[in-house]
Amino acid sequence: MMNKHIFNLFIANLLFAICPTIILQCGCLISMMKNGSLTARCSNISGLFFECLAGQQVETLDLSGVGLEEIPNALNLTALKDLRHLDLSNNKISRLKSFNFRTMPRLQSVDLSHNDLTDLPSEPCRIPFIDVSHNKLTDMHSLVVLFRTNANIKGNPILCACSSPIVKRFYAMASLSKLESIECILHDSDQPKPLSTQCHKEIDQDQTPSSVSWLLLLPILPFLCLFGIGIVWLCKKGNN
Repeated sequence: MMNKHIFNLFIANLLFAICPTIILQCGCLISMMKNGSLTARCSNISGLFFECLAGQQVETLDLSGVGLEEIPNALNLTALKDLRHLDLSNNKISRLKSFNFRTMPRLQSVDLSHNDLTDLPSEPCRIPFIDVSHNKLTDMHSLVVLFRTNANIKGNPILCACSSPIVKRFYAMASLSKLESIECILHDSDQPKPLSTQCHKEIDQDQTPSSVSWLLLLPILPFLCLFGIGIVWLCKKGNN
């Protein structure tokens, strides 16, 4: 244990000698970017001190590839008021309890790509950008919570369910770029393709009858108007 500690100190001092903007602190390598912001790269969760990081005014916290199976409670309880970017990618996280990182009021993006998520919290996501690509999400309904934010959803085995109300809702409310960003599969053996490609036939068929019915009403609209005027005239005459 002592040898490992001495080795870490040696590496930290070496890095600091080469590049004075990198130091080993709070169990992480903390570096200063060109814009003056601090980034913490933590390779071992067991030696990480979140309270210490909070005092360093870290804006980017990189916890990628450290073997996390869930988001640490200490992370949710620590007031990382300056944190803007949180990287939790390439871990083994299978469950996300909440999108609400209350202790991180300035949080702008969360990277949860390449994890084992099978579902998402039921509450709407308020984070400006979230990356849940390359997980194990299968339910189209779970994507509703991401509807009002920018999200990367690609690489998930999401079932298209083209005839479901949720898909029709996506078509009614989403822009084309949003539909292109949502990939889904029709069968287990399929390759994911954009929702707009997979379900366009069903949506077109569903919308066509209503369009035709309105077109059929157009020729008789003048007669309906005259009929309405006649009813009003008769009512007035009856009152007189």
